Amino acid sequence: MNGPEVLRFAANLYRVPVEGGYFLVDAGLPWEARRLLSLLQEPPRLLFLTHHHLDHAGGARALWERFRVPVLAHPQEWAYLTKRKPRPPLPLPLLGKALANWGPAIPEEALAPAEEGMEVFGFRVVHLPGHTLGQVGLFREGVLLAGDALRGRGLPPRFINEDHALARRTVRKILELGVKRVYLGHGGPLSGEEVAAIARRLGV
Repeated sequence: MNGPEVLRFAANLYRVPVEGGYFLVDAGLPWEARRLLSLLQEPPRLLFLTHHHLDHAGGARALWERFRVPVLAHPQEWAYLTKRKPRPPLPLPLLGKALANWGPAIPEEALAPAEEGMEVFGFRVVHLPGHTLGQVGLFREGVLLAGDALRGRGLPPRFINEDHALARRTVRKILELGVKRVYLGHGGPLSGEEVAAIARRLGV
């Protein structure tokens, strides 16, 4: 398959072409929503959220209000997305809690589940826990949209992973999918060989 279109915001967003249009993966920060909406001439078929962090999910409410499209996310993320539960604070003195929870809640009526093994327009949902416990990605024909399961040439920093040991095990899971290309939430894509090198370096 051809690669998705990258929309470069604070985190990488992806516009994925499908029959009858496209869907979006992630929605950027709340204050990026106006710019994102300006890029979307036609409504997406759905919004797929890899995880609840603000740089990936902060614009979801604005997209839902404009287009009323379903917002797919793993149920373990819903309490954060709806603000029934506060997100863990960012590692910043004084402002960490407020910044992590900036932006509007997503109404529960907007949410639909994205769980391991489900199919989304020919992609298989893959649970990629560690960075957050409910992080998910999409896999098809060797291509994985992986959120923040990997960053650069390794893992996101330990202090922003909910379960760092689980994040390490997820690298092995990604490798065992037989990935050829992995699209990340931050930075450029990785080849399967680069993922294998990361797994060796981490000893997983």
